[in-house]
Amino acid sequence: MTRAAAAPGRGRGSRAAILFGLASLAGMVGCAPAHDAEQLFRQLQSPDAETRQEANQELESIVEQGDYKVFLRGIESADRIYRAQSMIYLARVTRPEARAALRDLLRVDRRIMLPFNPIRLKPTTEESDSRILAANLIAQTGGDAEAIVVLTAGLQDQPPEVLEATGYAVGALRDPKGIPFLATETRSPEIAVVRAAVQALGHFREPGALEALKGVVSHPSLEVRTDLLGSLELQSGPAAEEVLKSIGVSDPSPEMRAAAIEKLGGTKDRSLVPYLIDRLRDRQEPPRQAALEVLGQMTGQRLGPRRDRWERWWSQNQTSFTAHG
Repeated sequence: MTRAAAAPGRGRGSRAAILFGLASLAGMVGCAPAHDAEQLFRQLQSPDAETRQEANQELESIVEQGDYKVFLRGIESADRIYRAQSMIYLARVTRPEARAALRDLLRVDRRIMLPFNPIRLKPTTEESDSRILAANLIAQTGGDAEAIVVLTAGLQDQPPEVLEATGYAVGALRDPKGIPFLATETRSPEIAVVRAAVQALGHFREPGALEALKGVVSHPSLEVRTDLLGSLELQSGPAAEEVLKSIGVSDPSPEMRAAAIEKLGGTKDRSLVPYLIDRLRDRQEPPRQAALEVLGQMTGQRLGPRRDRWERWWSQNQTSFTAHG
């Protein structure tokens, strides 16, 4: 009877031991260390080639598996370079949750300053707003229809440096829905904010961008007007030519007038000959010289700086010259 009573006890003990062992194993699995993005990035800089290769393979595996939370943890790293690298890897994860997390980084309250070039995607000594990097990564990986709304929300009463960085981020995002925001920023009293908006508008070919750029033709800041010339590089057609012609006539700076005339020469538009001849009347040398050089390139003539000679040549050759254009 004693043996019979003891047997069931031993059975209960064995079952308890088994259950305890299974629970312990499950606990070990559940507590397995998660991937550490910061550690992997550190290993990528290892002098040991095998260590670098293993870290790279593990990072690629994380991306393929869609384990985007690894990179979310990396974005909280104390090392700001690791934060930037985590954003780059997060952008490669195709899961909708990963894209939503990347989009969330466009919020103004999520901005941090990173010693990282947001366009070239490499470390630098100059710091930039993290939203510019997030916007560029979104643009490079297919875009996001909701991103511009997140990026431009909550900007009331923000300091000029935040608005300036937002303008650059809108340009990096490349979403035409951001043009109205940039057009508004061109009217800011802060020169840095206006410059960011003008430079960002240069990324767009849409008519609205050109209309916004027209508004700064007479801006009092030479820096802004210089940015305007650069942003007109991507614009083409008669409307863009009219803006350049206006600068070539009315800009207070003779160098700016000359630069606008030179850009017009790049259009190869023969109908510009009368305008160029008229620019020979400019009182300052740089615009006159620019007009003379463009006239020579466009017509093949070398008639010197006198406007009356060019006017006489044009009256005699206009029909045949434009017909062969």
